[in-house]
Amino acid sequence: MFSSDVTMSTCMFVLPTLYITITMIFKMCHTYENLALNKKAEQSSVYAEDIDPNLAVDNNTDQTYTNCARTTLASEVWWQVDLGGTKSIHDIRVFYRNDSDANVKIRVGNHAGFSLYISESRCELPTGGYLCYKNQDKLPPLESDHVCKHHGRYVTYYNKRTGDGADFPFKVTSLTETMAEICEVQVFGCSVAGMYGESCDEACPINCRDNLCDIETGACLYCNEGFKGEQCDVSASPLTGSSESELSLYKGVILTLTVVLVVLIVTVVILHYKLSKLKSIKSQQSGYITTQPEPGSQGHTYATLGVELAEVRQYDHLRIENQESHSYLRIV
Repeated sequence: MFSSDVTMSTCMFVLPTLYITITMIFKMCHTYENLALNKKAEQSSVYAEDIDPNLAVDNNTDQTYTNCARTTLASEVWWQVDLGGTKSIHDIRVFYRNDSDANVKIRVGNHAGFSLYISESRCELPTGGYLCYKNQDKLPPLESDHVCKHHGRYVTYYNKRTGDGADFPFKVTSLTETMAEICEVQVFGCSVAGMYGESCDEACPINCRDNLCDIETGACLYCNEGFKGEQCDVSASPLTGSSESELSLYKGVILTLTVVLVVLIVTVVILHYKLSKLKSIKSQQSGYITTQPEPGSQGHTYATLGVELAEVRQYDHLRIENQESHSYLRIV
C-alpha cells in the first residue's frame, strides 16, 4: 500500500514536470528569428571610438558598459538597425544599460520617453514610418519587450528632451538632454517575405497584396484587386471591393449619366416631333402660294396652284382661254 502511494505521488509530480519541460522545449524550437542579429547599425553620435553601434546587435544581452552602444548627451538621440530588406516583425526587445545599482535612477531617466519606429527607408529617419511604441505613462524598465506586428526594413530607437518636461508625466533626470545606452536590440519575426507563424513556415494566402499578411494569424493586410475577405479568397466586383466613398462616387456618376441620357432622349423626341410638324405644314402650303401682282394685272393678287404634270388636265378649264372669268387664278 505504501509503495503504491509513493508510486502515485511520484507520477503526479513527474508527469506535470515532464509536460512543462516538453512544452518549453517545443516553444524554444518554434520561435521567431532575431532579424537584427549582426545587421548593420548606426546612431546619432558616438560617445567614444570603441563604443560601436553594432554592439547592440551582437546577441550579447549583458547590460554592462563595455557591451553597450552609447551616444553622447544631446537633446535628441537615435539608434537604428537595417534588417537588410522588408521583414515581417512580431516584437522588439530592448536591453538598456544596467550595471550599477547606484545609477539605476540615472539610467531609467535617460531611457524614459523613448520611442520605437519601423520604416521602409532611411529617408524617414529618425521619427518617420510606423510608431511601434512610445513610453509615456510611467518610467520604463531597463529590459522590455514590445509586440509590434508590422512590416519594414529599419527599426529605430528614438528619444528627445524638449526642455519643458511637457512630454513626461513623471520626473526625469534632465529636461534638456539625454543619451542612448543600448546594450542589445532584438527584432523577432520572419526573415522570408510572405511567411507567418512562430516557425515562419506558413505561406500567406495567395491573393494577399504584396504577399503581406499578419505574422500570427496569416490574415491578409490588403487584398489583390478583385478579392476580399480576411484570406482574400472571396471574389469581389469592383464596386463590392470599393470603399464607401468610392461607392458613393460610382452611384453619383451613374445617376448623372442616367439623367443626361433621359434629357437627350426627350430632346430628340421633341425635335423629331417639331420637324415632322414643320414638314407637314410646308407640304400643305406647297399646293397654294400667294403671288404679288404683276405689272398690268390691275393690282390683283394671284393665287398660284403648284400641281404635278399628271394633274394639269383637271384644271384645263382654268387655262388662258378661261382666265378672263378667273382673273385671280394661275396654273403653273
